[in-house]
Amino acid sequence: MFLKSIRFKIVAWYTVILVLVLALFSALAYINLRKTLNDDLDNMLQLKAEGVTESIDTYWEVEKDEGMANGAAREVFSKVNNLNFIKIAQRWVKEQSDDPELLGIIVTVFGPKGEKIASSGELSGISVIRRETLREVLQGRSRFENRVFQRDPSGNNEMMRVFTMPVIEDSALVYIVEVASPMTIFQDALKKLRFNFFMLLPLMMLLSAVAGVFLAALIIRPLKNIIGSVRRITAENLRLRIKIPDTKDEIKELVDTFNAMLEKLDESFSSQAQLIQDISHEFRTPLTIMRGEMEVALKKARSPEEYMAVLRSCMEEIIRLSLLVENLLILSRFDSREVSMTIKSFPVFSLINDIVSDMHILADKKGIAISGVGSDKILVNGDEHQLRRALLNIIDNAIKYTNEGGRIVINLEDMDNCTRIKISDSGIGISPENLPLLFNRFFRADKSRSGEGYGLGLSISKSIIEAHKGRLSIESEPGHGTTVIIDLPD
Repeated sequence: MFLKSIRFKIVAWYTVILVLVLALFSALAYINLRKTLNDDLDNMLQLKAEGVTESIDTYWEVEKDEGMANGAAREVFSKVNNLNFIKIAQRWVKEQSDDPELLGIIVTVFGPKGEKIASSGELSGISVIRRETLREVLQGRSRFENRVFQRDPSGNNEMMRVFTMPVIEDSALVYIVEVASPMTIFQDALKKLRFNFFMLLPLMMLLSAVAGVFLAALIIRPLKNIIGSVRRITAENLRLRIKIPDTKDEIKELVDTFNAMLEKLDESFSSQAQLIQDISHEFRTPLTIMRGEMEVALKKARSPEEYMAVLRSCMEEIIRLSLLVENLLILSRFDSREVSMTIKSFPVFSLINDIVSDMHILADKKGIAISGVGSDKILVNGDEHQLRRALLNIIDNAIKYTNEGGRIVINLEDMDNCTRIKISDSGIGISPENLPLLFNRFFRADKSRSGEGYGLGLSISKSIIEAHKGRLSIESEPGHGTTVIIDLPD
C-alpha cells in the first residue's frame, strides 16, 4: 500500500527530479571546467610559443649584428637552411631549458621541411614533425592537438597538449616552433571532479529522499486531518463540516469544495426527508377519509344510494391521489433530466390567448377579469406543451389567491436578450418570509386553502422554465397582489 500512496509518489518524484537536476548541473559544471582548463592550457601554450619565437629571433638578431659588424654580408644571415641559425636555435634551447617559465614544457624547433632542429626534452620516436601537422603548417595555420608520448625507456606513456606554430618571414616558412605540455594536472583535476560528483550523487539521493519524506509528511498532514474528519461524517450527521485551514492553497480549495458538497448533500437529504414526510401527510388524509367511509359503509347494510355516495367520495380522493402521483412523477423526471422536450419556434402570445380562454371558466366563477397583452410577432424557442403546463399552474394559483371581482393580467414583452412573461394579479399577496419558500414542494402560503391542490404547481413550473434555460421569479406584497416573472432566452 505504501508504494501506491501519495507520500511515496511525492518522495519518489522529488528524489528523481532532484537527482536529474543535480546530474545535469554536474554534467554542465564538468563540461564547463574541462573547456575552461583546455582554453587556459591552449592560451598558455600559444603565449609560450610566441615567447620562444621572439627569444630565438632576438638571439639571431644579436648574432646577425655581430657578424655584419665583422664585415659579413646580409645575405649570409638568411634563416632558411642556415647552419648558423640551427646553432642559434640549439644554443637557445640549451640555455633556456632550465628556465622556470618553461618548467614541464617541451620546446621543439623544426626546419621548414619538418626536420627536427632542436628540442628541450627527448620525446621517444620524434625526429620529424607529423605529416598532417606539417600540411597545416605549410598553409600558414597553427594547430592544437592531443598526442600520446613515451617520455622514458620504461614505456610509460603520457598524454600531452601540443601547439604547433609556423614562423613566416617574407611570405616564406623559415622554421616551426612546437610546444608541448603534459595534461596530467588537467586530467587529475577532471578526475577528482568526476570522483566528487560520483561520490556526492548517491549522498544527495539519500539526503533528497530523507527531505522528501519530511516534505511529503508536511503536505499529507492536512489531507490526513481531512480524512479523519470525513470518516466521522455519516448520513446521520451531514451537518458536520471540515475545518477550513488558514491558507490560500489547493488544500483550502479542496476543503471548501468538500464542505459545499456536504452542504448540498445535507440539503438534498433534508429535502428528501421532508418530501417523504409531506407525501406521507398528503396521502394519509385521503386514505384516512376513504378508510373511514368504507368502515362506516361496512358496519351494516346500506342502500344503493349510500354505497354510491361512498364510491363517489372514494373516487374523488383517488383522483386527487392520482393527480398527486402524476405531479410527483413530472418533478422526478425533470430532476433526473429524463423529460424529452420538442423544441420549436412558435408565437407565444397565441399560447397565452388559448390559456386565457380555457381559464375563463374558473375566473368567471369568482368574477375575476383575466386578459393578455402582447404581440403575435414575438416568438420563443421551447416546448409548447410544457410551457402551457407551466403557465396553467401559475394562472391557476393566481385565480385561487385572488379575491372575487379581482383581475389578472398576462403581459408579454420582448426584452433585449429574452422574452418576458409577467402574470400579475390583484390577490392577497405573499408575506416576505414566505417568498423564499414558494418553490418548495408541498408548500402553501395560505394554510386555510390546504384542500386546493398540493403545493406542487410552482415547483413544476420552475422546473419547466429552468429546463428551457429560463428564469422564474416572484414579486409580491401582502394586500397588493403578486407578479410572477418568466424570462425565456431568445
